Amino acid sequence: MRAGATPGSARADGAPAGTLQSFQRGLMILDLIISADRPLRLAEIARTITIDKASAFRFLATLERFGLVAKDEQTKSYAAGGKLLHWSATVGRNGGVMALVRPYLDRLVAETNESGHFAILSSERALLLDYIGSKGTIVVQNRVGVYEPLHCTALGKALLAFQPPERQRALLEALTLERFTPNTLTDRPNLKRALARVRDEAVALDDAEYNPVLYCVASPVVGSDGTAIGAIGVSLVHPLAVRQPKRIAEVKRKVRRCARELTRAFAGADIAAAVFGAA
Repeated sequence: MRAGATPGSARADGAPAGTLQSFQRGLMILDLIISADRPLRLAEIARTITIDKASAFRFLATLERFGLVAKDEQTKSYAAGGKLLHWSATVGRNGGVMALVRPYLDRLVAETNESGHFAILSSERALLLDYIGSKGTIVVQNRVGVYEPLHCTALGKALLAFQPPERQRALLEALTLERFTPNTLTDRPNLKRALARVRDEAVALDDAEYNPVLYCVASPVVGSDGTAIGAIGVSLVHPLAVRQPKRIAEVKRKVRRCARELTRAFAGADIAAAVFGAA
């Protein structure tokens, strides 16, 4: 120990002895973003933490890389990231949701031999809260904590279709219908018609609309108020899937059945029957 220093004393740079100043500043930025009632821009983060913008940018880039903050490329502002929200859901009030969903997701992956996902609605996007890779030769890779758009993913459309009318209307108005592939729906009338079909059939498809090599199937997991708690689904390799319509039909049936059983577990038999029809 340096002469004159005692446990718990402050260092010359102002940080408590035994701590890392850079890590402390990163946590301060994270706390600032979490506590804010709106996304924050780089300049105000730097000003509040009292560091230069170049340093603040490096901290934010590191936090963004690990999914702890998310940057909106249009407004250049920062909000809580998907990984942080995943942690919150795992240890917080949604922990029970995750514990209940995992066995169903395990079984769905085993039955379909495809990679499985569970997502919730967060910040006008689908937030992936759980992922299980398949045991097949070709595995669709993904990871928890990532955000996906609502308008062109199966999970997103399943979530969007089962929102209350006013909430759905607000989400549709706020969405930027970005084109990711030639198959992406980029006009609201067609998207509304697609959501009506999802509502009727309780199953949503992504036919290479977000990623040109993926064909995804998802169904809503609905709560007692009729609103989607989340969505569960699987991803197939598109070039293989489109050559096997019977395979797609089988996967749709299994995803829908899994979502029905989860809905029944969360909201009871009557809600499950209202959403998915008679068993």
